[in-house]
Amino acid sequence: MLDKAIAQDGTIDSLLLDKLYYESLDLSELVVDYFQRNKKQSFQHLGVDVMGLYTLECNRITSGIMAAMSWCLMQKGVRSGEVSVAEASMKKSRLSSADLFDMPLGCDENKLPSDFISYSKRVRALYAKIVRLDRIIYEIDKGDENPVHRMIGKIEDI
Repeated sequence: MLDKAIAQDGTIDSLLLDKLYYESLDLSELVVDYFQRNKKQSFQHLGVDVMGLYTLECNRITSGIMAAMSWCLMQKGVRSGEVSVAEASMKKSRLSSADLFDMPLGCDENKLPSDFISYSKRVRALYAKIVRLDRIIYEIDKGDENPVHRMIGKIEDI
């Protein structure tokens, strides 16, 4: 799977990158629409604690989507030659907060709207994919071949 994700030149495969970018763009539109539809809805019935957790997750969702889109655009710049690999590998160009979604919601999901939970899960999954790709591209030493991959390669050759 990783063989298909990373192109020969060490950048992300164009098709995968487009898929990730459009997934983040789609999520962005859906989340904005959700927030617009529900901005006048009162969540007072949730109580102070759950409302605080809802607000925190709203911030995580929007931050995660924006970071995902920004990262994808940076990688598109690398693919097109407009951005150097060195520039893209700088801390400011990467996902600076890999642990953004490490914390769970903090309450029973049934207390929050189902659409909201669905968007939260989708953004969390997208963000996790991008964090993994970022680490593969910029942190894993390419010289150290994974012994499991080497063994799988030998098995496939049989």
